[in-house]
Amino acid sequence: MITINNYEEKYEDEWLRCRLLSYFYSSMYEDVVTEKPHFPDRDTIELVALNDGHVVGIMDMILDSQHIKTSFLSQGPGAFLQTIAVHPDYQGQGIARQLMAEAFKRLEGTDIEFIELYTRGDAPANSLYQSLGFKLQYESYDVFGNLKSQDDEITITGIENKRLKVEHADGSQCRHFVSQSEFEVFTEEGLESIDIDRVYPSRGYLLYL
Repeated sequence: MITINNYEEKYEDEWLRCRLLSYFYSSMYEDVVTEKPHFPDRDTIELVALNDGHVVGIMDMILDSQHIKTSFLSQGPGAFLQTIAVHPDYQGQGIARQLMAEAFKRLEGTDIEFIELYTRGDAPANSLYQSLGFKLQYESYDVFGNLKSQDDEITITGIENKRLKVEHADGSQCRHFVSQSEFEVFTEEGLESIDIDRVYPSRGYLLYL
């Protein structure tokens, strides 16, 4: 039986494992954290879904205050869905819905007017949010690659003092080069300026409460 509890520090290792495995099987697989994010001086909703005492789902939601606003897709105080993930062995059982339902319940009677979240193109995630009433507000691209304008033919010429010797095409020393940077691209034309390794749609959703 799945129960929804407040996050406690004792769950951190299983929280990390749940997030890692969930993200591994999604387009967010490169987004790895080695400790649970903390949100000092912020109001939050931090939940875990437990099966027989073990973490199988997680959620972190950050609430706007009068002094700090994390959301930006709408005016007024919002709640920003920082993380929601379900262990792959437990997906398809409605656990994410249970986490969201508990968050909705806790937002009742607060000043929060909407929930904001971002995701990529994974069909299950988009389908879930849309079925819960979230409306697409924003689209861009998460792109991994290199700017074509910064491309420069370089050559590794050897090793000196345990360091690679790398030269530009004109023979000058290359001190660094950019490899596999992440870009947020706002238009299809913008994609043309990047030598793309991989690209994902990025989507921002809103749900007014």
